[in-house]
Amino acid sequence: MVFQRVFDYKWLLIACIILMGNMIVYQLSFVSTLSDGQARGMVIGSLIDCAVVAPALLLLQKGKWTVQNFVVFIAAGILFARLVIPDGLMEPFRYLTLSAIAVEAGLVLIELFILFIFIKYLPSIIRAVKLEQEQLIFAFPRIVAEKVKDNILIRVLCSEMLVFYYAFCSWKKKQPTGFSVYKNTMYVPFLVMIFHAALFEGIAFHWFFHDRLPILAWGHTVLSLYGLVFLLADFRALTLNPVRIENGNLYLSNGLLKQTKIDVTNIAHLHKSIEQDKNVYHFKVLGNTDEQPAFVIEMKQLQSIQLVGGYEKKAKYIGVYADAPALLRSEIELAILAK
Repeated sequence: MVFQRVFDYKWLLIACIILMGNMIVYQLSFVSTLSDGQARGMVIGSLIDCAVVAPALLLLQKGKWTVQNFVVFIAAGILFARLVIPDGLMEPFRYLTLSAIAVEAGLVLIELFILFIFIKYLPSIIRAVKLEQEQLIFAFPRIVAEKVKDNILIRVLCSEMLVFYYAFCSWKKKQPTGFSVYKNTMYVPFLVMIFHAALFEGIAFHWFFHDRLPILAWGHTVLSLYGLVFLLADFRALTLNPVRIENGNLYLSNGLLKQTKIDVTNIAHLHKSIEQDKNVYHFKVLGNTDEQPAFVIEMKQLQSIQLVGGYEKKAKYIGVYADAPALLRSEIELAILAK
């Protein structure tokens, strides 16, 4: 299963290796001994890697080939190259960098306009959320989609607002009743291990690179701090959003990583196990070592699953993991009969 996960992200891993290789090579001492022609060829090769090869691999991973996405990824690749290539070597290509900055600036202006629209509707969104009985992690994105035109930027913004809410504003909330999914797993020890590893790795990376590549060092530090905040928020979201059945709906949540709201009338069958494991979307938390789910829900129609960052996936079969799976299954069966 681990190999399958790595294989699923093969294009992303290859792109990361290419970008890391280009970042490291300019820190080696031999670069200063190159002739002008050799240095120019090296920079052109890096620009091709960062602005063509890596974006193409990332789009392969994403699975959405559009002109807009490709232009954005090319511009981002050129800016990345500008950060890792020394100023002296990049000087002949400065107009290329300015073009990339212009493209990114135009996109930022468009996104700022969308953000302004979102802020305009924010007070009414907050009032509507407060009146909702549904769990916040489910209600907030739905209400935002109703109030504001659906957009990837808006979905990402909603996701980030939930991260900071659960990390800093949810500690007075009491855990509601429901079926927990993490207490009988290694989730908490696994989370503590990742937290410590990310903290020490962030400090070591910043110390090593702050003289050589200060922009990269501080960028990595900011991302490391965000990662720690996200881990904390994910833990709070997981504890405050147990599996519940309310008003004919089954609410499944794995913290901030994935959630879905299933209408029980859309459930075709509950399987103890299923052979087509590759078609099963597993709802299990980090640190859960169970090879197979407690049971598998077969849907009549494809079920939408909300992922971190505002992304969405559809699944026919959903693998359920819980601390009390037999009791949860019986509750689902009763809810189906009641409908």
